[in-house]
Amino acid sequence: SVCPAQGDGARTSITVDFGDGHALTYSNVSSIEDGIKHVYRSVGIYRVTATGENSLGSETATLFLHVTCQLEHIHLSAPFVAVRNKEVNLTTVLHPSQVGTVTYIWWIGNNTEPVITLEGSVACTFPREGINTVTVQVSAGNAILQDRKTIAVHEYFRSHLLAFSSNLDEHNPDVAEWRQDVSRVIRNALIQATGVREDLLLVTVLPGLPTAAEFFLLPDKQLTEGKAEKSSAHLDQLSDLLLNALNQNLVQFTLRPGVQVTVYAAHLSAAPLVDTSENHSGSAMLMLLSVVVAGLAVFVIYKFKRSQASTSMRRCRTTKNQK
Repeated sequence: SVCPAQGDGARTSITVDFGDGHALTYSNVSSIEDGIKHVYRSVGIYRVTATGENSLGSETATLFLHVTCQLEHIHLSAPFVAVRNKEVNLTTVLHPSQVGTVTYIWWIGNNTEPVITLEGSVACTFPREGINTVTVQVSAGNAILQDRKTIAVHEYFRSHLLAFSSNLDEHNPDVAEWRQDVSRVIRNALIQATGVREDLLLVTVLPGLPTAAEFFLLPDKQLTEGKAEKSSAHLDQLSDLLLNALNQNLVQFTLRPGVQVTVYAAHLSAAPLVDTSENHSGSAMLMLLSVVVAGLAVFVIYKFKRSQASTSMRRCRTTKNQK
């Protein structure tokens, strides 16, 4: 509200600048006796000024208004599987994204003390294999929300993206509980089609549409003895087994009566669009050599023809002089 301390309010105009690019002018104080209402579209600190002006002069009053927004939901984004002793990025997404000053409290693994940041992302490493829990608490204004994720940490693994028949998108509400349930269904379908052991296969459905998922293969530690070469060979064998089943459309599941979903291996681009390697391929070098040879050939032909033309002109001049 704007109230003059003294003076003739009926003949005093009031201009209010809200600090966000909007300003209003009122012809007299009586028109704003019920107060001034204004809606800010984004959070922040705004400099609000009210200027009163009449025949005796003008005066300005200023205040700083801190506008905040209620935090409604948060989502912790973290990898489903991570490599031991390799850095992992954790990110928190806010809804709405602009809520003013935010404090993030991270509880990572078995650490007894949290990591406190003002940024929505943090990096960490896990020194031991196993299941680790990450919890983030977000404090914004008078609201405190939290989200939790589990990360499976392993020394070796293989992963591949999965795609689905389009009818699955029609039943995807894109909520965490649905993704967890469908992940278990997909995992069971892969095990039934390939015979892969339960403890060697992990599946997670990714957020968003179109529906996508990722499977992770873990090596048999007794079979591979924890050695890199044996683990790599074993994982390659398991990966080929699953990809063959997927490519033959052998992996299917029933989402609900009348809704049969087929699981496919997502086919990625075999090569980057831009070659960033230092060693050029043989075909590229051959093409470059062909262009150079063609250029030299054109140059030689041009010089040869020019030489012939010059010789002919000299012969003509010699014949004329002899005459």
